[in-house]
Formats: sequence, C-alpha cells, structure tokens
Amino acid sequence: MEEANNDAPIVPVPPPWKLKGTIYVLTFWASKVSAAKGKGSGKHQRQHGLPTIAYSPLEASSSFADPAASGEYLGGLSQIQIIRYTEGPVGPYDELIICPGYWAFEKKDDKGKMKKMKNLRVPRIYVSQKYTCWNGRANWNIPKHLARFEWDESAEGKTSVRVYPHDTARASGNNYGTFPGSSPGEKPFFQATFQPMRWAPSFPLSFSWMKYVGIDASLVQPPLPDGRQSNNSQIGEELIGTSRWCKILPELSTRKAVLGWMDMSQSQHDQDSGDDDDDAAGSSRNTSDAEYANFWPGMRRWNMAFKMENADIVFGEGQHWDPS
Repeated sequence: MEEANNDAPIVPVPPPWKLKGTIYVLTFWASKVSAAKGKGSGKHQRQHGLPTIAYSPLEASSSFADPAASGEYLGGLSQIQIIRYTEGPVGPYDELIICPGYWAFEKKDDKGKMKKMKNLRVPRIYVSQKYTCWNGRANWNIPKHLARFEWDESAEGKTSVRVYPHDTARASGNNYGTFPGSSPGEKPFFQATFQPMRWAPSFPLSFSWMKYVGIDASLVQPPLPDGRQSNNSQIGEELIGTSRWCKILPELSTRKAVLGWMDMSQSQHDQDSGDDDDDAAGSSRNTSDAEYANFWPGMRRWNMAFKMENADIVFGEGQHWDPS
C-alpha cells in the first residue's frame, strides 16, 4: 500500500473510526526483565524492564516511558499486529503495533481515592501515512510514528512485510536520533513472514470474546510528548503531543480467520528454515536493524499466528482523565 504523505493539510478526524482491513496477529508471553539483568552496553540494554525496542526514541526520552509518571511495566499476554487498512476515515494505510503486555498505574475512582489498576498498553507503533499518525496520537494517545512498509506476496500464499521507520535513521555518533527524519531508514526495523497452515479450516473471530475468559483488552495510554519541531513545520508535524490519559477498547472481528506460522527471523527469510533462537542479531545474514534475532527477546523464530481477512475494526470514543 502506497504511503499517503502528500501535501494535503492534516485535519482532525474525531472518533468513532470504522475501518476495514487484513490483520496479522502474533500472540506471545512477555516477561518483565530486570534492568539489572541487561547486558549493560550495546544493543541489548533494558529500559525499566523492557528492551529498548519497546519505545520509539521520542517516547523513550519522555515521561511516557517513565514508571514514576506512567506506571510500572508488568509483562504478560502480548501481541504484535500488522494491519493493512483498506477503508477508513483517513484512507488506506499500513500499521505495525507492538503491545508487550500490561502496565500497573494509579487512577482516582469516583470518590477521589487513588486505585491501583493494570491494563494493556501500546508503547510503539508505526503507520504509513501522516493523517492517521496525527489523529491516532490526538484521539487516543497512540504513539504513532511514520514508516515505509514493503510487502511481498507469494504464489504459495505467504505474505512478507518489512518496516522502515523515519525515526530510527542513524544520527552522528551512531546513535538513534530523537527527532524523526524526512525519509525512512535504510534497513528495516522489523520484518516477518506469515504462512497459512495448509488444510486448516477458517473460522469467525472477535476480540470481544476475550472478556469471557477474563481478559480486558482495553488499552490505557499515558500522555504523549510533542515531537513537532518549531524550526521546520513540515518535519514531525504529525507528532502532536497530549496532556491527558486515555482508555480505549478497540473492536476487531472477522468472519474469516485462518491459522498460520509467523517467521520472525530478522535475517533474510529465504536462506534457511532452521529455528534460530539466539537473541543476538549479529549474523552476517542479518539484513535489518534488529536488536534480537527474532525481534523480541526470547522469541522463537517460528510462532503460531492467525490472519483476520476483511476484518471490521472500530475505534470508539476514548475515556480521558487528567494526570494524578
């Protein structure tokens, strides 16, 4: 899907948003990793129990990633979602969502008393056009950033994607820059291939069913930092900041979901079919900017996943409140 970052001005598009698209979902378990157990320097540094890839550079250097302001990371049931939106209020676009589990935080109840809570959170997300980037940040505190998406479809039904963010281009001193660039990086930050299971029947699926097994799929997002640059209104214009918390329950459903395998190797997928579980991504075959061989620490190369075809996606009105 082509990027839609043209010269048309960004305009607010309030919720609800009703969209359609194809969703690839990988579910996994993320455990909290103590920063003390990190490897110190280099690519495998941890930030508050999370690998550094959990946050975009802008959010990583803000209160969004600070446990004192935004809550403690707990881990737990997690997902990576790759979505190709075909219809929606801001047009078609592609999206990569990283949701590595739960965060604990405090919120005032109806009586004004602080109550301890926990909810899922999306700390990092990339999209292929600026209109959804600005509105996703403004409407629901979703920390969207721009990226270029490359897709390959094979005759065997495989789908491959590579994601090239604007905010991971190398700056001087070989460090990641805090501010976004005007163009994507040269190497992908993320790549994956979905291969459907042969002979497996399709089935209906709705994320609303999660409540019946005791899972609250609501996202609770802290306020976002503002990444707009005053000296150049065209660079980072989509990175609006927010000042209030937001809770939102996304609705995802389809009449046709199919099971498959997700190849999470961050090396060239066509060179071998082995199971590389080494966390280090230093292979000579590595073609990405990945910190880990299979993107996330401890993740295996091959993982069961599912594809939701012609899915209905709804983002409603969020619940907002001021920081305590």
